[in-house]
Amino acid sequence: MQIVRTFDEDVLPCGSNILLRYRRLFGDDMPRVQDRPQSQQVVHIPTGFVDDATIVTVSDDLSLSWRRFGVRLGLKWSKVNMFNADGTQTHKAAESMMNYWRSNISSDIHQRKMLCTALQHHKLRQLAEVLFEGEVNENLVIQQAGKCFNDQDLLFICDNVESGPWKRLGVHLGLKWSDINKIAKNNKLVEDRVMELLVTWRDNQLKSQQIPIMMNGLRQQKLLRLEQRVRERHGYSDDSEVIPTQINLPQIPTQGQGCLDDIDMVFISDKLDGKDLTNFGIYLGMEKHEINRIESDFSPPIVDACIEMLVLWRERQKAEVNHLKTISEILSKVERIDIKDELESYYQNKYGKIEAKV
Repeated sequence: MQIVRTFDEDVLPCGSNILLRYRRLFGDDMPRVQDRPQSQQVVHIPTGFVDDATIVTVSDDLSLSWRRFGVRLGLKWSKVNMFNADGTQTHKAAESMMNYWRSNISSDIHQRKMLCTALQHHKLRQLAEVLFEGEVNENLVIQQAGKCFNDQDLLFICDNVESGPWKRLGVHLGLKWSDINKIAKNNKLVEDRVMELLVTWRDNQLKSQQIPIMMNGLRQQKLLRLEQRVRERHGYSDDSEVIPTQINLPQIPTQGQGCLDDIDMVFISDKLDGKDLTNFGIYLGMEKHEINRIESDFSPPIVDACIEMLVLWRERQKAEVNHLKTISEILSKVERIDIKDELESYYQNKYGKIEAKV
């Protein structure tokens, strides 16, 4: 009974809410089935078997982070998400996921050691010490990854991406800002948003291009330390070994003259100050209450609010509008000539031409 911690009372009244957890431990909340005759019972306990009580205890401590924990156990992100499809309570979804893991793990794998390691990686070391006293491994071994990303590789990146720039990293990887906002809306935790973004991106890339594209995105987002760790994790000693990629290289826009893509809006927003936001938005033709709403919904960091404002403005423009010319004029009006000059130089270098000179 030490696994369920200490009872606060000598007697627990029937029907009290506190009994629910203990009923789950003993399976009393599950429909009973007719016991098999003793002669028909076949009992095979896998190596280091994780019992129901342990699963219940871990599930109660995971809270909303249970989906990423499933990936640490070796499950795919897409499979983990299936347990949440029916809108069950968090602990029930976590229990179902862990029961699935236990039922499908290879019989020659030590379940307790695997679960203990996953808890440590998930920053639940104290729980691991309580459940697996004497089994906690001080040196966690990380296996070298391959030349593309599996879900655990993406979780490694997720664990090390700062919460602030994750949306901009998505744009640098080639995702649309509108799709990134949908991911944010559908996931409560920032970490789950990052994981969903990375999986969504990975699932639309060729295996041979995944490492180069990620290296390029991390460099553009100035996550150089993480780029180095990812590169080393996948067996590359330096940048020269990573095959160049075509993503985010100069391409001539086809929508019209001076067209600005999401990645171009990130370039502008990275250079704007918070004090520029209101005036810049007003010159874009937005109402002040709309600017305030964007600032409230998308900042901090303020750069995300700037991107949202610019993307929203662009989506409202007619096809023939020269985005570059309009933005350059507004930058002059708000006395940010420095950004205007940088933008025009950036645009010329990227697309090989300049269509706005104001």
